Amino acid sequence: MACKSRLYMGAMIALFIFDLLAITNIFAQPFPNKPLRLVVSFTPGGSQDVVGRLFGQKVGEELGQQMVIENRPGSGGILSAQIVARANPDGHTLFLSNGAPLVIIPNLQREVGYDSLRDFTHIIHLIDLPLVLLVNAKLPAANVRELIAYSKANKGKLNTASTGNGTYTHLTLELFKIATAADMTHVPYKGAAPAFNDLLGGQIQTMFTTTASAQPHLASGRVKVLAVTIPKRSSMMPNVPTMSEAGVTGVNVSSWAGISGPAGIPALVTKKLAQEFAKALQLPDVRERLNGLGVEASGATHDEFTAMIREERARWAKVIKTAGVQIQ
Repeated sequence: MACKSRLYMGAMIALFIFDLLAITNIFAQPFPNKPLRLVVSFTPGGSQDVVGRLFGQKVGEELGQQMVIENRPGSGGILSAQIVARANPDGHTLFLSNGAPLVIIPNLQREVGYDSLRDFTHIIHLIDLPLVLLVNAKLPAANVRELIAYSKANKGKLNTASTGNGTYTHLTLELFKIATAADMTHVPYKGAAPAFNDLLGGQIQTMFTTTASAQPHLASGRVKVLAVTIPKRSSMMPNVPTMSEAGVTGVNVSSWAGISGPAGIPALVTKKLAQEFAKALQLPDVRERLNGLGVEASGATHDEFTAMIREERARWAKVIKTAGVQIQ
């Protein structure tokens, strides 16, 4: 009996030593030890792709390895999210994560092939792209309160464009309607260009869009901006009040981007990546480029970023259910 006990204890000690050596070997490996890839769910040339390439270059240089940008658009970002969720969690495959595939589409589609919290390591929240409320210049509303009053006095006559069902611009409209009881009819378009054409032409009276998309049209005098949807004023439009300043609470929305990876990335690797991206975020030339794109820097790391995604997912689930939003 004693012999068996000694044999069992010997086997357990050997197994413990084997596991310890394996763990030691993993952490002895330098990181990164090969090129990294950053999966981007947008086509080349767009603002998020520009952000990905900007940070990819800076962080890759600091880490001593190239960071390859892999554009994998499709299905609103689902394809790129699936690729990253299934990748080896060694920190070499990253995702320029955003709200569409992580917090909105999972609330609109029953099965996307991943869970936005369980299947990812959320490393750092990089940037926020604010939205603004635009109106046709001929509309007799100089501020948000007047717009709400006009909508209630002219029921069924205020048409609001979006870039499609279930998009940020659509859901922000629904959130605004829930918060204010404004009477605004949603008119979905296939992209921003045709929506802007009809807003400028007067067929559509209002529209939520990003600061970057709105900026080129303001000089024409055919549209005016009433409010921005982030807690503080936008650096691109410092004279435009926030929704809170305009008297509307609960409409705090941005089209954000961050860096995520597959679940299970070692804590030390996650910390190192967060530090390098945060360092890049503070570089003067990076800040200047981001300001030109109309985006606001964040920098919130793992715990805060994960909590934000959890809260965003719950918030949009409630909006989608209340407004009865569906996509084909």
